[in-house]
Amino acid sequence: MKKQIATLLALSTAATCILTYQPTAVGAEEYSVLDNTDKLVQEALEDNTDELGDALYDSVTEGEIPLYEADTSSAQSELEKAAIEKGMYKDTFSFANHLCTLSKDDFTERVLNPLKTNMTDSEISSNYDLDAYNTAYSGGLCYGMSAISVLIHNGELTPGDLQEGAETLYDVTLTDDVETLITYYNSLQVYKTVEHAIIGITSMMTKEEHANMFLDCAARCKEKGTYFMAGISSKKGGTHAVVGMDELSGNWTFDGISYDTCIVTYDSNCVKKGTETPTFNENACIYINSETKQFCIPAYDATSENGGILLYASYDDSLLTYKAPIHGTTETNTDVSEVVKWKFYNGGKNQIQVTSATKDGKKHNLWKESHLNYGDFIFFGKGSSFHLEKNQRAERFAFSINGEGYRLRIEQLAGQNPNDPKLYDVGTKCKMDFSGDSVTYTNTDTQKITVSYMMIYDEGNYNFAPVANNTIHIDVSPNQTVTVSKQDTGLAITGSGEVYVQTHPNVAQEDIDAFDGDYEEFLDWFGSYFINFVRSKDVLLQFNTEKECSELVYDFDGDGVFDDTPMLGDADGNGKPYEVSDIYWTMMHIANKAIAPHGARRYYRGYVPNIEADTDNNGKIDTNDLFDIVYECALRGAGLKK
Repeated sequence: MKKQIATLLALSTAATCILTYQPTAVGAEEYSVLDNTDKLVQEALEDNTDELGDALYDSVTEGEIPLYEADTSSAQSELEKAAIEKGMYKDTFSFANHLCTLSKDDFTERVLNPLKTNMTDSEISSNYDLDAYNTAYSGGLCYGMSAISVLIHNGELTPGDLQEGAETLYDVTLTDDVETLITYYNSLQVYKTVEHAIIGITSMMTKEEHANMFLDCAARCKEKGTYFMAGISSKKGGTHAVVGMDELSGNWTFDGISYDTCIVTYDSNCVKKGTETPTFNENACIYINSETKQFCIPAYDATSENGGILLYASYDDSLLTYKAPIHGTTETNTDVSEVVKWKFYNGGKNQIQVTSATKDGKKHNLWKESHLNYGDFIFFGKGSSFHLEKNQRAERFAFSINGEGYRLRIEQLAGQNPNDPKLYDVGTKCKMDFSGDSVTYTNTDTQKITVSYMMIYDEGNYNFAPVANNTIHIDVSPNQTVTVSKQDTGLAITGSGEVYVQTHPNVAQEDIDAFDGDYEEFLDWFGSYFINFVRSKDVLLQFNTEKECSELVYDFDGDGVFDDTPMLGDADGNGKPYEVSDIYWTMMHIANKAIAPHGARRYYRGYVPNIEADTDNNGKIDTNDLFDIVYECALRGAGLKK
């Protein structure tokens, strides 16, 4: 039953952000390395001096993990000695990276369901839970294996936390219980807070800043004797997570380029030749020239010259314990309060100009500052408020902004206008100012348009549960400005002129889980929150959680306070009852309800609210009410009634 309700009320969202390509085929004698591990970037922006490269790679294998088979000799190199001294074969796994081996049912029960339980509504509406599934079964578990290695070495976990009797991580054997923990830690990267920290912040860095991030992180961890998480990207290997174990100075040369710093790594892809036994290999280390910021990772054929990327390096262990299954925490030490993820579902950055502002008053060019992105449809940036201009007619846009505590989706509805069959969207010009709490849309074109907003808030950021979020459709006429803003008890719709508003609220996930009735009972309960109406004066759409319904409170006198109750017979909400316009909207409502399907009838999806047009107070608007309104208009028109 709960699944049925969730399906029927699900907000429309796009598919996951993980992109899948077939990897480049390699011969047996060549390096064979892993693909993607996390929801990382796929492509860089157009080439300029600040960009990181022509492309990032997110190739995904189908059914197996290609490992790097390293030749081993009896003599240990200086780098291997350093790795062993830092915990190689002790704080690392005794088995290699692999695709998740849990059955789909076990994965759902032991990983996906608890992971989703800890997700916010904005994460669930973004399908982040599905990203965990795709990562585990298509991209491998190197993020989870690396995270656990870091936490073991840094003292956040013990080997016994994973498996009773284990004295070192290398003692842990691969059982279903261990696989569950590895997969769970692998899935932590899909949480918004973690993604914004390891991908969002670093996406706004230049090549030099990325190299410095690795050098600074390695130097800090060398000083403290700790491990750190690192992510890399290469054409041959896709995106991949490794562990930074130590930093050494020296002189290494590859393809004629000298490097003076080596970051010693534990790489779960490296195995002894002809086996699947993990081993250290210096070709999987990260070599950096600290002056030129050039780098090389020989095992992955990744260099700063051929499109390889040093993606992220982090010594913030709280990103690895955030909502973790063992000793989990609820906060992180990395500030992502103004990091946002911008995702296009239709249209693109070339048709709009966007600037953002942070709380310190600084302005940001969102496109220019996003050096890494998923192709041309996902960008990361900073901002608490945003200004958008679309100065030429172009393909309609549909995009979302995912920020701390909220998700906002804005769309110019395409094709035929739902309220005027003769009207088609032409990619209308507009201006917008928006934040997590407010959207102001100005139609700068000569044609009317329907705009859709999806406003989703996480628990603690709103006071009107069980309503967790709303999809609102608003018809905006030429030169008209309409604002929708979050208030303590609902949403205010303000601006100029007459506006038709359609609201489609959605239930918080925890309330869906707690509901114990059937589908018809669910409609009876939550259907009272659905309401469509015509707004001619500023109005507060209030979600009355005591009465369990939506209601309207007006500001007829324009004093900025919503304290005016609706008037009987005032179907268009302009503060003047029994006018010709009230007849029109009541007729529209009756006609719409007559052709509406069953589910739409159960939800209140007419053109006017009951309280304004239900003149006989029987709980529905029908031809009896229309007669009363026409009759009252006639009396007033004849001067027989004021």
